[in-house]
Amino acid sequence: MRILPVGPKDEIAVNGAIVFLPTHHGDVVSVSSNLGTVRVTLEEITALGTPTAPRDLSSREVDACVSLLRNRELVRFDPLDGSELTYHEHSVAYGASGKPLFPRLDPAVIGIVELRGADRLLLGMNAQKRQRYSLIAGYVSHGESLEDAFAREVFEEAARRVSEISYVASQPWPISGSLMLGMQGYTEDETPQGETDGELAETIWASPLDIIDRKIPIAPPGSIAYDMINAWARHKQN
Repeated sequence: MRILPVGPKDEIAVNGAIVFLPTHHGDVVSVSSNLGTVRVTLEEITALGTPTAPRDLSSREVDACVSLLRNRELVRFDPLDGSELTYHEHSVAYGASGKPLFPRLDPAVIGIVELRGADRLLLGMNAQKRQRYSLIAGYVSHGESLEDAFAREVFEEAARRVSEISYVASQPWPISGSLMLGMQGYTEDETPQGETDGELAETIWASPLDIIDRKIPIAPPGSIAYDMINAWARHKQN
């Protein structure tokens, strides 16, 4: 079995390649029949290689390890009866009820909102992290389709009405145990059509050249937002 050591803030050791260990004395979490993961200190990560964020590695194995390790640490009791969970192979857990509890995965939508006929992309800056602009995003609620969720989130956060919504791509986001579902839609609302929920400090309309020429800071590489924003800009320039 290969074991991926993960630091206290999900750091991964890289030494020419991602570092896997053949054995470890810690509490190894089973990810698959030949892959496990374990939480270690930052000192151990540093001794093995350069600490690297999972999003910078684009590795499905790393994403699975980080996500399942965090789930194991956060989900400790059976929601049916409050009994302590015992984890079995591949992070399936059982409490006193004997019913299997599978790892939680939270679907979230994120996507392109284009101003119809204008080649402009709607971007927002988070009110709590005013560092860069990104796509509108949010979690899917019970009873919603992905299209419903995306339209709701865009109106709640940016007060724009979106139509012709379609699916584009997806990306696991292990830091929050999410699956990011990339969407695309169009709006005719250049200005807000009501009050917003305050999650965004501001919204702007960006042109393809704004993106290509790096005139505005956008979501970091390794994120689906970065890929979708740049793909949109390149497509509009061609």
